[in-house]
Amino acid sequence: MTTIYCSNKLKEFIGKTKDITESNTSENLIGNWNGHLFYMNRKKYLIFVNNKSYYAIVIANVKKADLKDFDTLFLNRLMEQLVYDKTIENSSVLILLQKLMPFQFSKTNNDKKTLGTINEFIFQVKCNYDIEFWRGKSLVEINNSVNNSLTGAGKNKGRDYGRPAEDMKALINISNQ
Repeated sequence: MTTIYCSNKLKEFIGKTKDITESNTSENLIGNWNGHLFYMNRKKYLIFVNNKSYYAIVIANVKKADLKDFDTLFLNRLMEQLVYDKTIENSSVLILLQKLMPFQFSKTNNDKKTLGTINEFIFQVKCNYDIEFWRGKSLVEINNSVNNSLTGAGKNKGRDYGRPAEDMKALINISNQ
């Protein structure tokens, strides 16, 4: 079971979060996710960051009607990004899906490191949309640049900075053993 911890904005937008006690959470080898809603060009964007690898996915132009089948929306976007980033092989997608499902929503866990990383990634996404080089690029490509940027939040003890895509790949490989 995977827990998605929602910021207050996201909690109000989704509307189906609950307070989860420690007894209701199980440690997922791949980790849980923190999510946030932000606005860019008067459109709603969702960003989700993994709390172990700091791997991020951004979902653009979200409407309330899209949330009826949130699990499918989230999983499709996650798998699309993982495959594009060459973090997972196509043959491992179903195994990963089984490990992630089902989702439960909770109010924020106030994980300062993850929330700070979310703010940094939102800044990077907004900056990338303003740079001429990135104009016309897909969200997957912009998201790829975020996941391959050096991030100081990595939990790898052997180094101060890490790349979320590499850290997520390592997590997936460990969970598949």
